[in-house]
Amino acid sequence: MRGLGQLVSLACRLFLAGLYLWAAHDKVWDPASFAAAMARYDLLPLVLVNSASVLLAWLELVMGLCLLVGLATRAAALWAAGLLAFFTGLMIYAGITGVGFDCGCFPGQAGHPAGYEAAVRDALMMLPALWLLVLPGTWLSLGGRRRDRSDRLTLSV
Repeated sequence: MRGLGQLVSLACRLFLAGLYLWAAHDKVWDPASFAAAMARYDLLPLVLVNSASVLLAWLELVMGLCLLVGLATRAAALWAAGLLAFFTGLMIYAGITGVGFDCGCFPGQAGHPAGYEAAVRDALMMLPALWLLVLPGTWLSLGGRRRDRSDRLTLSV
Protein backbone atom coordinates (compact mmCIF):
# COMPACT_ATOMS: atom_id res chain seq x y z
CA MET A 1 0.00 0.00 0.00
CA ARG A 2 2.94 2.32 0.65
CA GLY A 3 3.98 2.02 -2.99
CA LEU A 4 0.53 3.08 -4.18
CA GLY A 5 0.63 6.18 -1.97
CA GLN A 6 4.08 7.06 -3.32
CA LEU A 7 2.81 6.63 -6.88
CA VAL A 8 -0.22 8.86 -6.26
CA SER A 9 2.04 11.47 -4.63
CA LEU A 10 4.38 11.41 -7.62
CA ALA A 11 1.44 11.77 -10.02
CA CYS A 12 0.03 14.68 -7.99
CA ARG A 13 3.43 16.36 -7.84
CA LEU A 14 4.03 16.04 -11.58
CA PHE A 15 0.50 17.16 -12.43
CA LEU A 16 0.80 20.30 -10.32
CA ALA A 17 4.31 20.97 -11.59
CA GLY A 18 3.12 20.79 -15.19
CA LEU A 19 0.09 22.93 -14.41
CA TYR A 20 2.06 25.70 -12.72
CA LEU A 21 4.94 25.63 -15.21
CA TRP A 22 2.46 25.88 -18.07
CA ALA A 23 0.58 28.72 -16.34
CA ALA A 24 3.79 30.58 -15.48
CA HIS A 25 5.43 30.30 -18.91
CA ASP A 26 3.48 33.01 -20.72
CA LYS A 27 3.12 35.11 -17.57
CA VAL A 28 6.89 35.28 -17.05
CA TRP A 29 7.74 35.94 -20.71
CA ASP A 30 4.85 38.32 -21.40
CA PRO A 31 4.21 40.15 -18.12
CA ALA A 32 2.30 42.99 -19.78
CA SER A 33 -0.51 40.69 -20.95
CA PHE A 34 -0.78 39.11 -17.52
CA ALA A 35 -0.78 42.51 -15.81
CA ALA A 36 -3.63 43.58 -18.10
CA ALA A 37 -5.56 40.41 -17.19
CA MET A 38 -4.99 41.08 -13.49
CA ALA A 39 -6.10 44.70 -13.84
CA ARG A 40 -9.48 43.58 -15.25
CA TYR A 41 -10.43 42.10 -11.87
CA ASP A 42 -10.11 45.57 -10.33
CA LEU A 43 -8.98 44.13 -6.98
CA LEU A 44 -5.66 45.97 -6.67
CA PRO A 45 -4.80 49.62 -7.12
CA LEU A 46 -3.27 50.12 -10.57
CA VAL A 47 0.11 51.06 -9.08
CA LEU A 48 0.38 47.54 -7.56
CA VAL A 49 -0.80 45.51 -10.56
CA ASN A 50 2.56 45.32 -12.38
CA SER A 51 4.57 44.23 -9.35
CA ALA A 52 1.86 41.80 -8.20
CA SER A 53 1.65 40.21 -11.65
CA VAL A 54 5.43 39.73 -11.85
CA LEU A 55 5.55 38.35 -8.31
CA LEU A 56 2.72 35.89 -8.98
CA ALA A 57 4.22 34.73 -12.29
CA TRP A 58 7.62 34.02 -10.72
CA LEU A 59 6.01 32.40 -7.67
CA GLU A 60 4.18 30.00 -9.99
CA LEU A 61 7.41 29.26 -11.86
CA VAL A 62 9.44 28.56 -8.71
CA MET A 63 6.60 26.51 -7.25
CA GLY A 64 6.34 24.45 -10.43
CA LEU A 65 10.09 23.80 -10.45
CA CYS A 66 10.09 22.80 -6.77
CA LEU A 67 7.25 20.37 -7.41
CA LEU A 68 8.95 19.00 -10.52
CA VAL A 69 12.16 18.09 -8.71
CA GLY A 70 10.52 17.31 -5.37
CA LEU A 71 12.26 20.01 -3.37
CA ALA A 72 10.29 21.56 -0.48
CA THR A 73 7.27 19.61 -1.69
CA ARG A 74 5.02 20.37 1.27
CA ALA A 75 5.80 24.08 1.13
CA ALA A 76 5.17 24.18 -2.62
CA ALA A 77 1.94 22.19 -2.16
CA LEU A 78 0.82 24.62 0.55
CA TRP A 79 1.44 27.56 -1.79
CA ALA A 80 -0.34 25.71 -4.60
CA ALA A 81 -3.36 24.96 -2.42
CA GLY A 82 -3.46 28.53 -1.15
CA LEU A 83 -3.25 30.01 -4.63
CA LEU A 84 -5.88 27.62 -5.96
CA ALA A 85 -8.19 28.51 -3.04
CA PHE A 86 -7.67 32.19 -3.84
CA PHE A 87 -8.25 31.58 -7.56
CA THR A 88 -11.42 29.59 -6.76
CA GLY A 89 -12.73 32.50 -4.72
CA LEU A 90 -11.79 34.89 -7.50
CA MET A 91 -13.69 32.81 -10.07
CA ILE A 92 -16.75 32.71 -7.78
CA TYR A 93 -16.49 36.50 -7.46
CA ALA A 94 -16.32 36.75 -11.26
CA GLY A 95 -19.37 34.49 -11.53
CA ILE A 96 -21.35 36.61 -9.06
CA THR A 97 -20.47 39.87 -10.79
CA GLY A 98 -20.94 38.33 -14.25
CA VAL A 99 -17.87 40.01 -15.71
CA GLY A 100 -17.48 37.44 -18.51
CA PHE A 101 -13.84 38.08 -19.45
CA ASP A 102 -10.99 35.62 -19.91
CA CYS A 103 -9.73 34.52 -16.48
CA GLY A 104 -6.04 35.18 -17.26
CA CYS A 105 -5.05 31.80 -15.84
CA PHE A 106 -3.22 30.72 -18.94
CA PRO A 107 -2.44 33.82 -21.02
CA GLY A 108 -2.10 33.00 -24.67
CA GLN A 109 -4.78 30.35 -24.29
CA ALA A 110 -8.04 32.12 -25.04
CA GLY A 111 -11.31 30.56 -24.02
CA HIS A 112 -10.95 30.27 -20.25
CA PRO A 113 -13.79 32.52 -19.11
CA ALA A 114 -13.86 33.59 -15.47
CA GLY A 115 -16.88 32.24 -13.63
CA TYR A 116 -18.37 29.24 -11.90
CA GLU A 117 -16.96 26.61 -14.28
CA ALA A 118 -13.46 27.95 -13.70
CA ALA A 119 -14.15 27.88 -9.94
CA VAL A 120 -15.03 24.18 -10.11
CA ARG A 121 -11.92 23.52 -12.23
CA ASP A 122 -9.69 25.33 -9.73
CA ALA A 123 -11.28 23.56 -6.76
CA LEU A 124 -10.68 20.18 -8.40
CA MET A 125 -7.08 21.12 -9.17
CA MET A 126 -6.64 21.85 -5.47
CA LEU A 127 -7.14 18.17 -4.57
CA PRO A 128 -3.64 17.02 -5.64
CA ALA A 129 -2.12 19.88 -3.62
CA LEU A 130 -4.08 18.80 -0.54
CA TRP A 131 -2.91 15.21 -1.08
CA LEU A 132 0.71 16.39 -1.16
CA LEU A 133 0.24 18.24 2.12
CA VAL A 134 -0.65 14.94 3.78
CA LEU A 135 1.67 12.60 1.87
CA PRO A 136 4.36 14.45 -0.11
CA GLY A 137 6.08 11.23 -1.21
CA THR A 138 9.77 10.67 -1.91
CA TRP A 139 9.85 8.95 -5.30
CA LEU A 140 12.00 10.92 -7.77
CA SER A 141 12.33 13.62 -5.14
CA LEU A 142 15.45 15.60 -4.26
CA GLY A 143 14.01 16.67 -0.92
CA GLY A 144 12.95 13.15 0.13
CA ARG A 145 16.49 11.77 0.00
CA ARG A 146 17.86 14.50 2.26
CA ARG A 147 15.06 14.02 4.76
CA ASP A 148 15.61 10.25 4.89
CA ARG A 149 19.32 10.73 5.60
CA SER A 150 18.65 13.25 8.39
CA ASP A 151 16.07 10.91 9.94
CA ARG A 152 18.69 8.16 10.10
CA LEU A 153 21.15 10.51 11.76
CA THR A 154 18.71 11.50 14.48
CA LEU A 155 17.73 7.89 15.13
CA SER A 156 21.34 6.76 15.55
CA VAL A 157 22.20 9.46 18.11
